[in-house]
Amino acid sequence: MTFPVISLKPSYNSIIRGCPGLAETLPRLECELRIRSNDGKPFVLSNIEVIFRTIESLNSSGHSFSSKPKLEKETVHCRKNIKVSDKRLIGIDVPITIAIPEGIKQTNLNPKFGQCYSVLECTAYYFLNAGTTTPLKRSFFSYVNVERFDVFASLKDPKPLRRQQTSPDGKFVVKYTFNNSLVTVDDLLQVEVEIIPNLSALGSHATQKIFNKKSKFKSMTCEFKELLEVHDAHVDFKENLLKSTNRTFNETIGASGIKVQSEIRICTRNELFKQYEQSMSEPAVLFRLPNHEPDLTTVPKTVLLKNKNRAIPYNYHTSVTTRGSLFSITHAVTLRLKISNAKDFEMTQPIEVTPWLAPHTKHIAGVVAQEREIARNARAFYESFGGLTRNKHTGELEYPSLPPVVYTADRNTLVHHGILYSISSEQPQRIPVIE
Repeated sequence: MTFPVISLKPSYNSIIRGCPGLAETLPRLECELRIRSNDGKPFVLSNIEVIFRTIESLNSSGHSFSSKPKLEKETVHCRKNIKVSDKRLIGIDVPITIAIPEGIKQTNLNPKFGQCYSVLECTAYYFLNAGTTTPLKRSFFSYVNVERFDVFASLKDPKPLRRQQTSPDGKFVVKYTFNNSLVTVDDLLQVEVEIIPNLSALGSHATQKIFNKKSKFKSMTCEFKELLEVHDAHVDFKENLLKSTNRTFNETIGASGIKVQSEIRICTRNELFKQYEQSMSEPAVLFRLPNHEPDLTTVPKTVLLKNKNRAIPYNYHTSVTTRGSLFSITHAVTLRLKISNAKDFEMTQPIEVTPWLAPHTKHIAGVVAQEREIARNARAFYESFGGLTRNKHTGELEYPSLPPVVYTADRNTLVHHGILYSISSEQPQRIPVIE
């Protein structure tokens, strides 16, 4: 039976051009949709529907307000209906360009709370006979991995984060500094804490009482955690402790205060994928080993990484700061201080976790610069087809339609696409190429 075969034009590049999160790079989904007859026989292609959507889903442990094992929310970014022709044809190539929304949520799988991925779906409605009123349809979909670049500038030029807070009993002023308010999925966060007696708020008697008892800074606990916020009618918050460190000091706090330092290891990557990347840096992989005769007496043990979710590659299995329509995941560091002759207290500071690793910033800078240059040329290209416009309702960019290439059912087209027939039998039979 004749039916259209749908695919995307093979390419060495991602179908995403530009850098999502950086508007000047014109983030867009750019590809060519190819539709071919499976057996070389013609059909009538009524129309093509193209949908670009993002799906967010919470797993069963990610929420507590519903009996459903999984909650999902779908956000449709673009829906195009392309009218083709009433001519009989054997194929068509349709250029597709879709603007990537500024607030799109990046692809990610958080092992504790949930996941998010984007999909490009194309459906072809067709007729085998001209007089048919009810069209048949064939669908095709492709996962689109979305990475955001809006935090790249902060990662390239990190700035220390400094805050100040007074203890609950007003006896001390605490100043803390993080070496960076933006960390990567594999990073080291350095913390500096300074505790100073609050002499201006205390009277001389109270101040003398503090020093007579020799207040000591006993210990400090650093906790790094991820926080889930569900954007639903039932507001739900959850937190998951990722890392905790504790240091004991037992140092006396003098009139000039005390200053201490600590650090906490940040690692939110998939452990198996991290081991795989490390193994790729081994000399046996980086450099060619001497030739030697293989040992055929023993069979090497092979362990394969199995990914149950094909939509999300292993390097996206991590905890990063993401914000979406169904849920958002943020991160924070909590400092718990214990001081003798004073109330124990804690301070919580939000921080951002980005999927980009610090050593990669040089390469990312090159990609961003290249995409900026491509975007300037792309604007000039699309101007020749009507230019870029803004959607009146959503405010998102819309790209003009580019002319398709239509392949009608004639002999020259069949030969061009290598659709051949065998005449060795009484009834000519087509030699299969696409199945």
